[in-house]
Amino acid sequence: AIRFPAADTFTVETAGAEALRIDSGQRLVLGATSQRTVWGGQQKLSIEGLDGATSSMHIVRNSNDAFYPFIALGKSRGTSDGSSTIVQDDDVTGIISFNAADGGDMNPQTAYIASAVDGTPGTDDMPGRLSFYTTADGAYSSTERLRIASNGNIFVNNGNATANATIILSKTDAGFAKLEFDVGTSQKA
Repeated sequence: AIRFPAADTFTVETAGAEALRIDSGQRLVLGATSQRTVWGGQQKLSIEGLDGATSSMHIVRNSNDAFYPFIALGKSRGTSDGSSTIVQDDDVTGIISFNAADGGDMNPQTAYIASAVDGTPGTDDMPGRLSFYTTADGAYSSTERLRIASNGNIFVNNGNATANATIILSKTDAGFAKLEFDVGTSQKA
C-alpha cells in the first residue's frame, strides 16, 4: 500500500508494515517511521533496524574482470548542483563518521576518517591526505591520531611535522627513510 500519513510525506507498506518513508524534508527513511539526528544532522538516507540484516547495506558487483563496487564522495566549492568550482588546501573532501548513543542522543563520535586536500590543487592535480581520528575516554570530540600526507609521510599522534609528534615516518631529501621519535621537547632520538 502507498499511504500519505502527513503533509508532504508518503510511505510504502508491504505485508502490512511500513517498508520505506519519504518525509517532508525529502529524506528517505528505511526501517523507521521518522528520521533520527546523528552527528548533529538528519541525512538524506537513513537505515535503521534491530539486527544486522535490517541495519546494514551492501553493494555487490558481479563482473568477470578486476573491477569493483565503490562509494564515491565528492567536494566542490560551488554553490549550485552540478558545480565544479575548484577546492582549496585543507578543504575536507569526505568523512566516514562512527557515532554512538550516549543516553541522550547519537551526536558523539567514537572515531572518524577524513580525506582532505593537502596542498595547492589544479587541473588534474589534486594532492590529498587521509587522517584517522579517535575520541579519548572522557571526551566528546575526536582527535587526529594518524595522518598519511600527500607526500607519503606518516604522522602518529600529530597531523603535521611540528613539535610533540610521537612518531614521524618520512623520507630525507636524498630519498632515505627517516624515523623520528618526539617526547614533547625539541630533542629527537
